Amino acid sequence: MTHGEQARARIAFVGAGNHSTASLYPNIAQIPEFDLACVCDLDEDKARDVAARFGARAWYTDVEAMLDQEPPDGVCVCGQPEMHHVVALQALQRGIPVFVEKPPAPTLAQARELAATATRQGTWGMVGFMKRFAPANLVALDYMGSQAFGDLSSITLIHGSGPYDDMRRMLMFNGIHMIDTARFLAGDVASVFAVASGADRAVQAISVAMRFASGAVGQLNMNSGHSWQDCFEQVYISGSESGLVIDASQAVEVMSQQREFARPEGPSLFGFSGRYYVSGNMAGWEAGGHYTRGYWGELSRFARAVCGLDAPGPTLEDAVAAMSLIDAIMGSAEQSRPVSPA
Repeated sequence: MTHGEQARARIAFVGAGNHSTASLYPNIAQIPEFDLACVCDLDEDKARDVAARFGARAWYTDVEAMLDQEPPDGVCVCGQPEMHHVVALQALQRGIPVFVEKPPAPTLAQARELAATATRQGTWGMVGFMKRFAPANLVALDYMGSQAFGDLSSITLIHGSGPYDDMRRMLMFNGIHMIDTARFLAGDVASVFAVASGADRAVQAISVAMRFASGAVGQLNMNSGHSWQDCFEQVYISGSESGLVIDASQAVEVMSQQREFARPEGPSLFGFSGRYYVSGNMAGWEAGGHYTRGYWGELSRFARAVCGLDAPGPTLEDAVAAMSLIDAIMGSAEQSRPVSPA
């Protein structure tokens, strides 16, 4: 790790598949604290090509060899959940902090193992819940802390994904983002009551009523009836003084007697609303969604946390909480009763 005018963390990146090359690697050049030391992938051609494409100084096909020969300050892991668990465990056991894509492991027990290992080794891990870094969500969270919003009363999250043929898989791979967003904006969930469509139906669908520790209530509605090119996402948040609508992490609309945002371009909803649009001033790079969707923010936070310039988060413990909620949701749907996360 280098210090001085510009702190930089030597970070190894394990995984050179479609998601990492489309959504994660492109951010690295825009993060001053992120020094891409090496790339590792079981596919030699992918490892070599991605290293050359994104400026890594070395490439490997074996994680242990990489950690032995070029011990990094931090490790990023992006692949399948089984790989997340195995590789993150290898790094954490050496005391190296990790950034791991969601879900960090196939099961709740394995996610807890990662969190416990990090604590035991005196290190930490972050999980790829990029919606916590989407500017629109950050603007909404900031407004929720104002007197103009008041006290949270309810939150409704709606998400339509591409096809899934398994309910748990839909929640683990896609719904986990909305579940973490609920925790990010509204706090810990005390109990859930879920109703799900039949397993024999072509489209997976689930509706989850939530009671938060704060006393607020919420609802998550999710289905797999969209295409991956045409997903749908919207969050409505109600406070005691005003309300908010977050549209696909791209825009925030406030409904209040006091206009806190700029005058809307079109007719005001109920006569009292304003709309905030995420800035597009990062031109072609931003247009790819790396900044607005939160990918840049999560990797920047990781690099800065490795350098000691920021606190890590969301953490492995946040992933454990989200996966505990998924187990509770599935249990509630199967048992037709409210369930509290373990």
